[in-house]
Amino acid sequence: MGLTTLTSTQMRRAPAAGSRPRPAEFIAALAISPCCPAVTTDEQFDRALLSQAQVLFVLRANGLELGHLVGRAHERGKLIAVHLDLLAGLRSDRAAVGWLARAGADAVITSHGHLVAAIRNQSMVAVQRLLAAHASQLAAGLASIARSEPDVIEFLPGVVLPQVRHLLPRPGPPMLAGGFVRSRDDVRAILAAGGLAVTTSRENLWGMSRE
Repeated sequence: MGLTTLTSTQMRRAPAAGSRPRPAEFIAALAISPCCPAVTTDEQFDRALLSQAQVLFVLRANGLELGHLVGRAHERGKLIAVHLDLLAGLRSDRAAVGWLARAGADAVITSHGHLVAAIRNQSMVAVQRLLAAHASQLAAGLASIARSEPDVIEFLPGVVLPQVRHLLPRPGPPMLAGGFVRSRDDVRAILAAGGLAVTTSRENLWGMSRE
């Protein structure tokens, strides 16, 4: 059966969520275990639950069934961040933000700066993606972040963060880095450049501690 997109009315019927971490608590969890699983399949999610990482990042999933994944992560004492823009069955809008809040998500990732306030109003941590494939894209992304003021930034592609860190404002929101992070040396370089944490699908890196 194909996925459908929920209406605003259906989203308001989602189950209520429990308490969530404040941004400072979410950031502290990332600092303790800075190499976080970025999962796209059920099988990856199962393995991520067994890792030492304290925060799981769900990049692709059925948004209509997300509550089950969130519950399993919370049972393991882990926090869960979901990428709103990539979830199947949901639009990137305020109604979907409310649905994710009721599903129990701790943090929401989006490239849409206008949704940051809605995410924070639902007591979830707002993570805004900053794409930096070229200079003009970086400039536009920084302008959007200045307006929206997210709790955390996710910089992509993360592997180039050490080369462009000097172009980014200091101080600023804590910064994750994701994309093309393939080795321990990549992780060390990103953290040394001031990155708070790394998201990666490379399972051999999950749970890697600060060295």
